[in-house]
Amino acid sequence: MDIDNTTGQDTKYKVTGTGGPPIGPHSHGEFRIEEAVSWPVLAAGSKVSYNPKSEGPWTVYFVVQNKGITVTVKSHSDRLTLMQQGAGFHVQIN
Repeated sequence: MDIDNTTGQDTKYKVTGTGGPPIGPHSHGEFRIEEAVSWPVLAAGSKVSYNPKSEGPWTVYFVVQNKGITVTVKSHSDRLTLMQQGAGFHVQIN
């Protein structure tokens, strides 16, 4: 799975599989922004290839400009693109 950050902002991200709760005790894709402190940074304009170690689907969490975005990915060959949309951000899955 490729993850592209096409924005002008650094973002933090985390990928979780189906083997338990995604992050802490939260459910339904909700998480506290503070949890992202230890997540890796995906620099503005950069890309990372992520090789999932578990079966999908996977939940991918982003924190950019102190806002959280959560998406579900069903295939390890999907490409996620974080984009700026007006004053906000969204993720496109191809």
